[in-house]
Amino acid sequence: MCGEGNAMKDAIGKTKRWIMLAVIVGAVCALAGTATSFYCKYCGAKFSSVASLTASSCMRHPNGPGKGRHALYEGSEKLSYTCKYCGRKASDIRSLTSSKCMRHPDGPCKGWHEPAL
Repeated sequence: MCGEGNAMKDAIGKTKRWIMLAVIVGAVCALAGTATSFYCKYCGAKFSSVASLTASSCMRHPNGPGKGRHALYEGSEKLSYTCKYCGRKASDIRSLTSSKCMRHPDGPCKGWHEPAL
């Protein structure tokens, strides 16, 4: 019973250290200009959190405009993005996904370019 108080203090101390670490990492990222951004793999829209990304509908969703939500692009930020179906390159996801793909699996021009990971 007496050891539980110390265990609780240790757990609180560890939690405080993790919170401080998260704050420091966030501040360093903000200062370095590498704040985390999240992108939709269908339209390239940029969001500050995954929750905000998945909360709204996507106009380039495969099921049709507004018939599905944005989906997270799970790759890293790059200098250029390549379509996983045809190899077309673009400087950002929004530019890549703005036109139909001739080699889309559903048929020529039946779907949008989609970034490879």
